Amino acid sequence: MLSAELKTQIRNSFNAAKDAMPGFKIRQAQNKMIAEISKTLAGEHPKSNPILCVEAPTGTGKTLAYLLSAIPIAIANEKKLVISSANVALQEQLLFKDIPEVQKYCTVDFEYALVKGRSRYLCVRNLINLVEDNASQEPLFDNPSLWDSPPEKHQLSQMSEMLDLYSNKKWNGEIDALDKTPPPNLWQKIACNRFTCNAKSCTFYSDCAFFKARQKITNADVIVANHDLILADLNAGNTILPAAEDSIYIFDEAHHLSQKALSHFSLNTNSEFIKTSIKQAQSAGEKVHKLTQQTPPKNLVSPIDNYLNDLIEMLEQLEFEDEIHLFQQGIISADIAKICQNLLIAISTLSKQFDKSKESWEDYLKISPLDKTIAEPLNNILGQCAGNLSSILALFSSFLAVDKAGSAPHSRWIGRIILSNKKTNYSINSAQIDIANNLHNLIWSKAAGSVLTSATLSSLGSFHRLNQQLGLVKNDNQYLRLPSPFLFDKVDFIVANFKANPTQISEHTNEVAAQLLKRIDPKTGSLVLFASNKQMQMVADLVEKKFACDLLIQGEFAKKLILEKHINCRKNGKGSIIFGLDSFAEGVDLKGENLTHVVIVKLRFSVPTSPIEKTTSDYLESQGRNSFMEISLPDASLKLIQACGRLIRTETDTGKITIFDKRLTTKRYGKQLLDALPDYNIVIE
Repeated sequence: MLSAELKTQIRNSFNAAKDAMPGFKIRQAQNKMIAEISKTLAGEHPKSNPILCVEAPTGTGKTLAYLLSAIPIAIANEKKLVISSANVALQEQLLFKDIPEVQKYCTVDFEYALVKGRSRYLCVRNLINLVEDNASQEPLFDNPSLWDSPPEKHQLSQMSEMLDLYSNKKWNGEIDALDKTPPPNLWQKIACNRFTCNAKSCTFYSDCAFFKARQKITNADVIVANHDLILADLNAGNTILPAAEDSIYIFDEAHHLSQKALSHFSLNTNSEFIKTSIKQAQSAGEKVHKLTQQTPPKNLVSPIDNYLNDLIEMLEQLEFEDEIHLFQQGIISADIAKICQNLLIAISTLSKQFDKSKESWEDYLKISPLDKTIAEPLNNILGQCAGNLSSILALFSSFLAVDKAGSAPHSRWIGRIILSNKKTNYSINSAQIDIANNLHNLIWSKAAGSVLTSATLSSLGSFHRLNQQLGLVKNDNQYLRLPSPFLFDKVDFIVANFKANPTQISEHTNEVAAQLLKRIDPKTGSLVLFASNKQMQMVADLVEKKFACDLLIQGEFAKKLILEKHINCRKNGKGSIIFGLDSFAEGVDLKGENLTHVVIVKLRFSVPTSPIEKTTSDYLESQGRNSFMEISLPDASLKLIQACGRLIRTETDTGKITIFDKRLTTKRYGKQLLDALPDYNIVIE
């Protein structure tokens, strides 16, 4: 329950911020959010889960609301407050602005820290071994079966420089802090890896970048993370973050959580990776037996290679659409399943043999310690091989599994890519299309509390789509939709009188170009949002030389640079137009005169294009359900509101929104989409 002491702490923190924070404005919606978070996390709803979903529009002050309310409750209950975002920009805002600001006014003391995945940190032992191995007469990476791509001389020089920087405390060991990062295949060899980490038994434990960072996390009351890391860590058994039972989660930008989760519960491997991995595992085992003077292990590479070649021959006969072959309803053909089963058995046999070699090596080192320049590089390779074999076996097990009758199937597909050496690399993929049970088992049923928030969390005026995606049950949780502090009725939402339907690509594109030239004021700031890159480029070709102002097109410059150029133009009193895709439809904050006109070229319906989307759509249709009404329409509503949300960012912003999609007036669902919008002044031409 929310004790009198906690109420006082939260109230006093809020009052301190109200009195001293520059530009603070009292917002009823923010007060309501603070109250509901406090009640939910403190257990004021005894018959419900401690889960709250809050749609908090721009201008609500949601970050301050969840920090002021959740921090005292987490500390009082001896829980960690884990704040998760979907992108780096929000993480940086939390770390460098919001949390330090709240720390000034919060009536309870707290420490905070940023957490990153283990692979973002250097393993200093691995780096030292690599540098020392390079100086030896027989470098281990000269063995092509252990190194698929040996490092080049300039890369080895870079490794030496990195070691100097780390040793002299001029670099903290995070890859993100490097001016020049090593290539992925090389960073993998020197990064911290759970399969190669010796933890406290490592000579360099006290100087380990990862464990130094983890110690900060241990001491922190508030942990800033991202959706990817939280999902990966929970799935791996909490090797970095505190357990869910000891955590209160704030999922900011929660509308991204379902897509992140889908990718985390997907498995894949590819033919070239399998070939390299089995050769490395075999070679590493042989190296162990040579050093320990044992009988060489049986060579198991040849039969696996044969099965893999048979599989590749069969995959070459498949029909591919956009380099993808999707198995309908996740059911793979019997002939492919048979070969994959043979591969699974053969690789399992190699894996068991490899495990025995690895165990014998570990036993040998206990009684016959070797020079670390020999032992540690091989330890590292053995760990990497173990991880590689484990991932391959997990993929084939999922790929061959038979889905339960009546439940949502897995999406299974083959990808095809032509490598630079002209060889074809086939990826093998298996993914869940329904991750509700995973999230329930990992988070919702265990966490001490969870708050999911975003400016756009509902769709078509309901949380039904969110519940469906994340496995939340409406009656078991709390839900809150806050009003916007902005006066949207002063904003015209114009449904343009368009002849062409967006499905008539050529006609619609030409009409879009003509209408843009008529409707956009080249002296102001405008944002034109497209649903496809192809149409954006076609329109750009038609209008680029006809606008009397700068036209900034996504793809020609980085997003950050485009926004900087646009703002600079407006500062100098010049007009500027941005042409952008989905990434410009959210997370873009152009205030005041920087943006006064948003043009939406067409509704963004999520036509199933990815294998997971196609499998989901087919499954729903097979159940007699309507995938358009259940998925495409709610998602289109959410995306439309997000796109419109680029215009009004403060109470004083003004402007208009124009959409070039006649389906809003000609289709039945058009009224649903219009009704779900904020309280704009709807103008239908």
